[in-house]
Amino acid sequence: MKQFLFMTAFLCTTIIGKLSAQNDAIKVLSNGNVGIGTETPAENLEVQGNIKTNGRLLDKTGIVMPVGTVLPFAGTTPPPGWLLCNGSSYSISGDQKDLYATIGFRYGSDGADKFKVPDLSGTFIQGAGPESLGTRGEPDQHSHTVTMPDRTFYTSNAGNHSHRFPDTWYYRKMDSGKYTSIDTNGDDVKNQSTQESGLHNHSVFISNYSTYSNASTDRNRPKWITLNYIIKY
Repeated sequence: MKQFLFMTAFLCTTIIGKLSAQNDAIKVLSNGNVGIGTETPAENLEVQGNIKTNGRLLDKTGIVMPVGTVLPFAGTTPPPGWLLCNGSSYSISGDQKDLYATIGFRYGSDGADKFKVPDLSGTFIQGAGPESLGTRGEPDQHSHTVTMPDRTFYTSNAGNHSHRFPDTWYYRKMDSGKYTSIDTNGDDVKNQSTQESGLHNHSVFISNYSTYSNASTDRNRPKWITLNYIIKY
């Protein structure tokens, strides 16, 4: 009888102790608020610490972070549940099977049993339409029309000067009268020069015309910074 009473007392003490520990871990207030790890929950459910679930977190409209979501990430190693968007392949039946169910082989495959995630290395993202989802493209080639306005330019002053006649001109000696030819007095014409014209310059008129720049395939971007893209699985 004494042994029975002793065992009964031991079991009651153990159960009461566990219930007390549970009451310390979970706090239910009279207003219905539940706290885990806190005695003063301010919301319907307040948790002090991390939450781990084997399912998906839902709000009133659906999954909080849908599988296939792509986000910029400033780190180098993706957090649990995420993959780098670097074109790597994964098993269609492994931990990433939910991601495969979302994107399939749209971004490539590695055999019949592995799918690839998008490779967004060095790539800008564009909203789908009119191009279909998953379409990739290279930089667009383009050129620019350059229209020059009418301009008049002036040469710099060359000072008072004269010019030599071309060497191919002939020479003839004429001693008197008015001449219609060039009188070099018997000397070679290449040794003769024109009359001086004084200090002067020349104007150069260029009319309006259009031309095109070369086609460019180089990157055209604003101020930028590189981050990793990660995808939810």
